[in-house]
Amino acid sequence: MPFKGPPALGSNVSILEMCNMCRTLGYGVVCYDWLGCGLSDKPDHWESYAFDELLYDLKAIWDAKWPGKYFVVGHSFGSHLVLRLGAMLADTMLAGDTIAGLILLGAAKQFPEGHPIFRLPVFVLQWLQPSLTKAFLQMALASNDPELIQQETDGCNANPMYMCKAYYRQVRNVSDDEIAKCRSLPSLLIRGGQDGIVSASDVEALAVAMPLAQMKTVANAGHVPMLEEPGKVAELIDEFIKSI
Repeated sequence: MPFKGPPALGSNVSILEMCNMCRTLGYGVVCYDWLGCGLSDKPDHWESYAFDELLYDLKAIWDAKWPGKYFVVGHSFGSHLVLRLGAMLADTMLAGDTIAGLILLGAAKQFPEGHPIFRLPVFVLQWLQPSLTKAFLQMALASNDPELIQQETDGCNANPMYMCKAYYRQVRNVSDDEIAKCRSLPSLLIRGGQDGIVSASDVEALAVAMPLAQMKTVANAGHVPMLEEPGKVAELIDEFIKSI
């Protein structure tokens, strides 16, 4: 039973250990870097990072799948792309082209859209990038491991700020109607207990809108539980899949 889905803005390196653990449990895994992230191309084109474009990329990967039972995974704002994919597939009503379940990490019903700092010119954002990265990681990570912090610092600072600006200025929340179309999908919502970006009430608001959702907390993790506690997250995923 394979997984499909985009990681957060960054690189799929953040989920590789968790994916490898899922493989040892007998699951196939497909993960990819969004355009502009990780090893993907990073074109300096505003339209390339529109949320609809990112959704079409995810849909293209879904369309290329082999027959089988698929669970789709999304992290942070990526969870909203996954929900939009679920709503899109519900609209098509194609037999056999449905998602078996959703696995959403660091998810919320609503995220802030278009942070005003990304209205600054790119050259100013480039100058601010080390400070922005440090502030973000202080909220996102529970770990004090210097190697992990350095790894994530290097990864964040490698992101071109023209890409970050285009992405965050165009990011859009999933609508209530789209969430409603996913109500029949079994879902696992995983939050890090020390997440400084998504609160417990943020996750609960999403769970209320999805009656088949299971909520789980990874106590010693922040906004990227699959990075800080990959074994625990893989265990929760395995339990969820076996429960449905």
